[in-house]
Amino acid sequence: MTTASQTESYSKTLNPYLIWRRSFGRWIVKRIPPAKNIVLNINNIFIIPNKQGLGFCFVLVLMFIGAINYETSLAFALVFLLIGMFILTIFYTYRNLAGLHLSAVTDNSVFVGENAEITVILNRHGKRIYEAIELSFANSRKVVADLIDQKEFRSRLFIATRKRGYFNPGRLRVETFFPFGICRAWSLIDLELKCLVYPQPLECDLDMLNQNDQDTGKVNVSRGNDDFYNLREYQVGDPLKHVAWKHFARGRGMYTKQYSSNVDEKIWLRWSQFAQFSEEDRLSKLCYCVLKLDAAGVDYGLDIPGCLIEPSKGSLHYHSVLRALALY
Repeated sequence: MTTASQTESYSKTLNPYLIWRRSFGRWIVKRIPPAKNIVLNINNIFIIPNKQGLGFCFVLVLMFIGAINYETSLAFALVFLLIGMFILTIFYTYRNLAGLHLSAVTDNSVFVGENAEITVILNRHGKRIYEAIELSFANSRKVVADLIDQKEFRSRLFIATRKRGYFNPGRLRVETFFPFGICRAWSLIDLELKCLVYPQPLECDLDMLNQNDQDTGKVNVSRGNDDFYNLREYQVGDPLKHVAWKHFARGRGMYTKQYSSNVDEKIWLRWSQFAQFSEEDRLSKLCYCVLKLDAAGVDYGLDIPGCLIEPSKGSLHYHSVLRALALY
């Protein structure tokens, strides 16, 4: 006897649209394999009439039938002229992509909920110009690029991230309707893009780090107003008594003084410190602690299942800890 979940999986397997998508996905991987740099040519450019092109062909058929019916030589001449123009449009639309070199770079890392920024680089060789090239990913807005005077064009695409770990935006769609808008030349290319997405920081009370480490005999960070240790840009809501007014009077901008009390150089961020939360919330709160401790210039370490990073500080350590949280 089959369960409801099994029945649903069977229906998905037998869905013709899903079967077609899987088959097309396998075919496109064989036809256009992933690569860091791709040159568009006859092997990876597809061209078909769009809706306007199909309407144009339908009108041509009607005109041809009318020319036969009324036996008008001028009508035949007009139909054949438009057919020739349609054939030339196919050639010129294909030519507007052929020979184009594409590559891309992406941000090294972002946090969940932020947009991953992908910079697509278009290059041309020779004197050929490219106009009205549309670039897009599945979940991004289209960007139009032109290569007329310059040899290289860089366009930025932004894609929202929804979960931590490595993010792959998928295949880049490159298409054009130039010059007459009745044919669509396009390609789907995989530029082997990958971006690391850190957990979304969730605010928590840093004092609980002290409470959890008291049993181990360690003295850690406790927030206070004893010692000045840093200046940061003023944010709305900061106490006015902490504003560096002398700094502001010299025309150097508005900054807020930051204070700390008894900062020990080693703090451990442990999985057990947030035992009452779910797995993803634990990672998000640990991520928030990393941001705050790194901003304070404190040595901190990470102890989560399967990963132990000794206390340290600095940019390299900061990204190593966030990477461990992202890939947990």
